[in-house]
Amino acid sequence: MSGDAPVDSAERAFSGDTAACYARYRREYPAELILRLRQFSRAGDGRLLDLGCGTGQLLLQLAGHFAEAVGIDSEPDMLSEAVRVARNRDVGNAEWINASSGDLPRLESELGRFDLVTIGTAFHFMEPRATLRTLKRMLTSGGGVVVACNGSQMWLHLDPWAKALRSFLESRFGPLRDLDVAVEAVRVCEATMRDLGFRDVERWERTYQSTIDIDFIVGHIFSATSPAQIPPEQRPAFEEHLRAAIAAAAPFGNMTETVVVRAVIGRTKPRGTEVST
Repeated sequence: MSGDAPVDSAERAFSGDTAACYARYRREYPAELILRLRQFSRAGDGRLLDLGCGTGQLLLQLAGHFAEAVGIDSEPDMLSEAVRVARNRDVGNAEWINASSGDLPRLESELGRFDLVTIGTAFHFMEPRATLRTLKRMLTSGGGVVVACNGSQMWLHLDPWAKALRSFLESRFGPLRDLDVAVEAVRVCEATMRDLGFRDVERWERTYQSTIDIDFIVGHIFSATSPAQIPPEQRPAFEEHLRAAIAAAAPFGNMTETVVVRAVIGRTKPRGTEVST
């Protein structure tokens, strides 16, 4: 799900064209993070759960290292895109379930235990304590939960193109918050994991520079705004004005975005040694 939606989380916020843009314009996670998470794969015999999987970016990068992979998301159109991408990549060990984090207690016995649970750029949509408490019960001995955030909101950057983007979005949607949801998500996750007794809780972070163009910015914004907030018939005009605003700040077309990928990783204790919380 979107970690940087400029608008509220209305019902079906990630349906239709929004889901298609999410699949196309959201970045994959760094290879270093995937390598780190492979340590939970039990040499290929492990089970993976991706909660709030969206269109499957993180699950599909990890699925080949696990025997089974399960993706859960509350938006059917996001799951449809995930199924399409999985088919195109010949990923055959993934199962997709239309549900939310609030459904986990109901699904817990049916789903079984997992060696790794991932939440990629979606934790801020979930109730932290209830979600992590349930996931802790669903882990194998020594299994892990990772909450990862793949970059921050584009309009929080200080570059001229980002300021132009923010000005344009605020002219359409009103004032945008300065809160970096990625920073807040990992902060809340780490504190909650420690409070719930996860062990070996660690922060993981990588920063890199990415060259982007106006097409990427437009696609990214469409991936974070719902059809209710930009109806399909209004999208051509919205796109035209957005392109003009960015082009005025970046006339040469290519821009550089500083991408910070953040994650919190926590493990369970061996069975029989955990204290109920």
